[in-house]
Amino acid sequence: MSVMRQQQDALMCVLRPFVHDPLVEWSKQERKTRDVGEIVNEKAQAHVGDIEQRLRGQVRSKLKPVPIPLSVAGQVNYLIEEATSVDNLCQMYIGWAAHF
Repeated sequence: MSVMRQQQDALMCVLRPFVHDPLVEWSKQERKTRDVGEIVNEKAQAHVGDIEQRLRGQVRSKLKPVPIPLSVAGQVNYLIEEATSVDNLCQMYIGWAAHF
């Protein structure tokens, strides 16, 4: 996580072109064309913005909609908690059968 934060500019330079790439379709309804003919995808911009916030260490919890800045260790612990959360795991696998 610390390497990703240090190389944030390089990662964002790779991700930002996908917002304007005409071959990437996030959603047909969200696509709009500017005056110059440049394709803008608002949903893609929102996703890239969320990724940029996470690279800065800001995460949104379900209880607090305002992003909370975390240290590298704090963000890793938050990600581990999210990855092992029963609420998230049961949504990933349809045949999980939690009632057994």
